[in-house]
Amino acid sequence: MIGKIFLGKPWHWALLIAASALFWFCGSRRLHVIEFNLFVIAMLAGTSLTVLAIVWLHRPGEQVTRDALVATDDDGKNSALLDRA
Repeated sequence: MIGKIFLGKPWHWALLIAASALFWFCGSRRLHVIEFNLFVIAMLAGTSLTVLAIVWLHRPGEQVTRDALVATDDDGKNSALLDRA
């Protein structure tokens, strides 16, 4: 039952909790004010590693959304391209 509410692997949720803890720690130490460069580097590195871990360890066919994603033929009516004429 709870698996239908919280989609994704448990380690994805652990990464979310770890990122939240990192933000809390940096905020409590006031790194975003005192050591801004270190704060930015830590946030960029942490975000990059998290995204890379999720993308690299993702297997084709795993459910990532609540509803199934169905490929359709695009007839051009819903195109996001701008007409620059």
